[in-house]
Amino acid sequence: MQTHALNPLILKGEPEWKEFNLPATYGDGRSFVMGDNSEDRLTIRYFVRESDNRFFAKVFFGSATQGPPGYAHGGSIAAALDEAMGFAAWIAGQTVVAAKLTINYKKMIPLKTIATIEAWVDSIKGRKVITKSKIYDENGTIFSKAEGLFINIPKERFGDILSYRDKFKI
Repeated sequence: MQTHALNPLILKGEPEWKEFNLPATYGDGRSFVMGDNSEDRLTIRYFVRESDNRFFAKVFFGSATQGPPGYAHGGSIAAALDEAMGFAAWIAGQTVVAAKLTINYKKMIPLKTIATIEAWVDSIKGRKVITKSKIYDENGTIFSKAEGLFINIPKERFGDILSYRDKFKI
C-alpha cells in the first residue's frame, strides 16, 4: 500500500506555487505537525505562491486524526492552521511564536480529505503579527477560518531551523 506521505503527487501544489521544504526533525525532536509520516495521520506539504508570497499547505486528514466519528479532530485542524499561519509570518521575515488563535469551525472535515490551507499576514504592529487563514477543499467548501496573534521573539531562539527559511527565496 502506498502512503500519502511518500507520494508527493497526492499533495501537489498549483503550477504557480513553489514548495517550501523544512525538515521533519530539528532541534531536540521532530515537528508536531509534519514529523510523522504514517499514512493514517496528518500529512502536509507547504508552498508559497510566488506572485504575492501567499502561503499554502496541502493537507491530508488520515483516519488517526479522527475526533467525531468519521471526521477530523478540531485539534488536528487547529495545529495545521497554527503552523501555516506561523509559516506565513516566517515567509514575511518575522520570527514568531503563537500567542492567540481564534478558529471558526464552519463545517466538519471528513476523514481522508485532502484540503488546502491558505494563510497570510494581515498586519504587523511592533512585535505583534496578525495572520489569517482558511481551510477549504477542491470544491471551495470552507471548513474553517482562523486568525492568529503571533509575537516576534529573538531569532537566536530558533537555532538552525532559520537557515532553511533563509535559503528559501522567491
